[in-house]
Amino acid sequence: MSGIINFILGLFFGGKKSEEVKKLDSKIKEKDAEVKEIQKKVEVLEKKKKVNKKEVANLKRKVTNTKKQIKQAQKAVEVDDVDEAVKFLKKFSK
Repeated sequence: MSGIINFILGLFFGGKKSEEVKKLDSKIKEKDAEVKEIQKKVEVLEKKKKVNKKEVANLKRKVTNTKKQIKQAQKAVEVDDVDEAVKFLKKFSK
């Protein structure tokens, strides 16, 4: 009986999230942790006197781009868009 009710609710309210969206959600958490590690690395490099400025700039750029991708991916998770989730999973798996 409850299975039928859950099925009907799933039809009207979206019910369960698809597998790709769940995977994307976990990848977002992994990328977020990676961004935090890179930010710490940038801070350590900036404190050093002799450091390659290009390396620091590249790391900062990587952090910024990854944060933008994470925001876009989170929007895809909120909307439960499977196509967008697959697209971001491909990007994040690189």
